[in-house]
Amino acid sequence: MKILLIEDTEHKKDQIVSFIIEEFPSVHLELRKSYNSGLREIIKNQDYSLILLDMSLPNYDIEPGETGGDFESMAGSFLLQEMYRRDININVAIVTMYKNYTDEEFNSGLKDSFSNYLGVVYFNFNDPDSWKNELRTIIKTKNND
Repeated sequence: MKILLIEDTEHKKDQIVSFIIEEFPSVHLELRKSYNSGLREIIKNQDYSLILLDMSLPNYDIEPGETGGDFESMAGSFLLQEMYRRDININVAIVTMYKNYTDEEFNSGLKDSFSNYLGVVYFNFNDPDSWKNELRTIIKTKNND
């Protein structure tokens, strides 16, 4: 199984990567840190089983001395739109630290708009068992497909 993780927050990325390596050692994991680097990777390599996507991302990778361009609070939604427009049907789960993106109405809208959208995982540093259980379920489901 091949997973693309698009995440710009180092600590969150490190936690997710450690979890996936520990729980699913046979998974091949690729990492990207911005909207544009994530989109380029998705267009170039469409053989992913799953994309784990942060909702809020900078436009470009942040390098030393650079800002990464504008910060897009809805970058995850924009990536889903680009995938739809380009007819790229890789399954996507949002992994976010922001509770407002876990709202049922918000997620229903994404599910109604994008058939490849699997749902949201609320990444809560104070409750690691919760996000790990949710992410485990999503990866196991896709790994058994």
